[in-house]
Amino acid sequence: MNSIEKSVSLKERFAGVDVASYYKEDVVKTKLAIFDFDETLVHSKHVFRQVNNMAMEMLGLPHNDYIVANIYALYKTQYIGWGKNLEEQQKIYHSKFNPLVSSLSADPRFYKQMEFYLDMKDVIKQLAKTNIALAVASSRDLKSILRFLDYEGVRNHFEMVQATEGGLIFDDKPSTQVVDWISTEVGISTDNAVMIGDSSCDVQMGKKAGMKTIGIGYGSFTSAEKIALEEPDYILKDEKEIKNLPAVISKLLSNER
Repeated sequence: MNSIEKSVSLKERFAGVDVASYYKEDVVKTKLAIFDFDETLVHSKHVFRQVNNMAMEMLGLPHNDYIVANIYALYKTQYIGWGKNLEEQQKIYHSKFNPLVSSLSADPRFYKQMEFYLDMKDVIKQLAKTNIALAVASSRDLKSILRFLDYEGVRNHFEMVQATEGGLIFDDKPSTQVVDWISTEVGISTDNAVMIGDSSCDVQMGKKAGMKTIGIGYGSFTSAEKIALEEPDYILKDEKEIKNLPAVISKLLSNER
């Protein structure tokens, strides 16, 4: 399949990103770097809490600051008053709460509040000129990611953008479904890929898929000490180290130590 046929095929099978501009580059992409989105590429914790709070208020769901901040871990295992029992709570989460959160997250009032971490936008542009294809694998909704990348003018630098949408589209992390799908669509094996993320699930997913892994220790949801427990191949401890990412990724994908 030539590059034009591949571009058409991807656009037919994936409505998220217009990849046509990607193939204008002369560099052949042989490696793959997949980024988590929230608190890896962007500051977003404050936006999450605003959106969660608004969604719960709109649906009349019981909540407090703790529930708002931890709903993604709580709804599966701890009854917090949504519905009659835990099973019904999970149904409400998937059928009402999560879809509303996805809709709100794509609103300009919220996605425009997010911002790239220090030097991250420059890193994306730098990597896009190399033989390393870029992708995003997130747990949030796809639309808000795409709108943010459009807003920042870097959407065309990514070969693929995909989201599990809280388990509605793919099984959520640490399932490898989303990264396996990206790898297949891009045509680059996970053996030649690296997963970059701030959560234990990101590192676990990357390892299960046979990828190299970079743990992010600067995000608001984690710490370098916590991510170190997952034993990633490399840990980016501080936001100031982001400028080193191209070199770190290149070294990991060249199998050097």
